[in-house]
Amino acid sequence: MQQHIIRTSFALVGIGALALAGCASTSPDASSSSEDHTVSIALDWSPNTNHTGIYVAQELGYFEDAGLDVEILPYASTPVAQLVSAGEADFGIVGQSDVQTARAAGLDVVSVYSIVQSDTGRLVYLQDRDDIESPADLDGAVFGGFGVPLYTAFMKSTIQGADGKGEFDEVMLDTGAYEALKNGSIDFTSSVMTWEDVEAEIEGHPYASFRYQDYGVPEQQAIGIASSDAYLEQNHDDADAFVKAVQKGFQYAIDNPDEAADLLIQANEDTLGTATELVHKSTELMASDGFYYAEGVTLGAAVPEYWEALGDYIIEQGFLVDAGGQKITEAPDWSEYYTNEFVE
Repeated sequence: MQQHIIRTSFALVGIGALALAGCASTSPDASSSSEDHTVSIALDWSPNTNHTGIYVAQELGYFEDAGLDVEILPYASTPVAQLVSAGEADFGIVGQSDVQTARAAGLDVVSVYSIVQSDTGRLVYLQDRDDIESPADLDGAVFGGFGVPLYTAFMKSTIQGADGKGEFDEVMLDTGAYEALKNGSIDFTSSVMTWEDVEAEIEGHPYASFRYQDYGVPEQQAIGIASSDAYLEQNHDDADAFVKAVQKGFQYAIDNPDEAADLLIQANEDTLGTATELVHKSTELMASDGFYYAEGVTLGAAVPEYWEALGDYIIEQGFLVDAGGQKITEAPDWSEYYTNEFVE
């Protein structure tokens, strides 16, 4: 798997790109109101364990039982939020931060199901680096980045949260993260612990890591499913049936992680057939360690406090812009950016 396989877990689209996407946004044609109950969902990357519940629902007939014919659209180069806003997909895999930045920039996108209940991102470095005991030790070091401002902000905030200055050099990775760390071209990078860290451990290259939230970065529900206000208004019953079938699929994955992993692999033999250990270990981690669910939270529901805190952080960092590319300095009504109607 490529090192950046689940980068949309907290990816922030560039300000200019979002402004352009906002201008390109269109509402779905009313004629697309699916009389045959056909529903589409666009993936954010190649199939992985962020998508397990969707494939479980497909393979076990939960969608069919709900009267739906669900088409899972493969990853494309167009941002998923833009596809959903333009009506080219009824639903799509879109992270919390992406919903917040995209909707603020004028796209018609709203979260309907939170797949991952906490941030899976980590600051990672080589496990044998005895000189790194705290994020503060990374002042003056080299960060292997991906050209995403929010990643850089997370790194800076994590270091500052450990009483460091948050000053470091950033280079764009042109090779795998482990290779770059091993050859000394970078000192640290960002990683998705439920996939990339599991993969590194299997390959015998375990990382050491710092969790952003331990150093003051707000929590977030990293990955979710979004739709558009236009689609939900025109297809309320189909949306309700779809989300509830997805919810049932993820509940199955929580209760039966091994079987769910097999179903994900079965549905994607061409891409995951050689990654069975990774898929099983990742699914087990997500099912047992509070990623697919959170105590006291309805499965799939948005947590208002997380949306408000991360939203305020994005504003403070100067990343939230409107459709014209102008910075937003006052928080919008974040409750309009998600709905828990279909998971209650």
